[in-house]
Amino acid sequence: MPVRLVSLPPIYRIIQTRLPYGVVMRLPAAIPLSGVSDIEPSRLLIGVYTSEVPPNLNVSLLTTCQNKIQPCLLGSFIVDNQSSASALRDLKRHQERGDRITLAPDVRGYLLEATQQTSPYGFSTMMWQQGGMIYTISFSAIERQNLLFMAQSMVNGQPIYRRSSPPTPSIGIGSPRL
Repeated sequence: MPVRLVSLPPIYRIIQTRLPYGVVMRLPAAIPLSGVSDIEPSRLLIGVYTSEVPPNLNVSLLTTCQNKIQPCLLGSFIVDNQSSASALRDLKRHQERGDRITLAPDVRGYLLEATQQTSPYGFSTMMWQQGGMIYTISFSAIERQNLLFMAQSMVNGQPIYRRSSPPTPSIGIGSPRL
């Protein structure tokens, strides 16, 4: 049974308030996972990590693991502004080495299998550029077909925007007096 993010509305509010300015996130409507069908929603952990320089957001899915203290990473959804040098470098590597896949009439994704990269988790990654953003999905190599479904869902789904507007800088004239 797929994990449905739409049934987790607090995560959307968290993302909306943590998104760096100028970054637009997209998430799939559902997360179908064939390799971990026994995960109970109560054991699913969602981490939302942000960076202002370079501006990006990472939504990681984790679960409590048997016999391990640290949570196990199931996969992640990352968005970077297209001005990020590291994201552009990764996208170029995907374009050169990955399989080109049409996600929408005007959006091409690039799938890099786990065997083609050094991934500590054995993850495959899909990257694409859309609306001035670079998106990355990373999941276990056994989730290849589900990775494609999630990428198409993200491309065609509603974007998530920052909830508040950027702060207005204060303009001071002259110097303060003591």
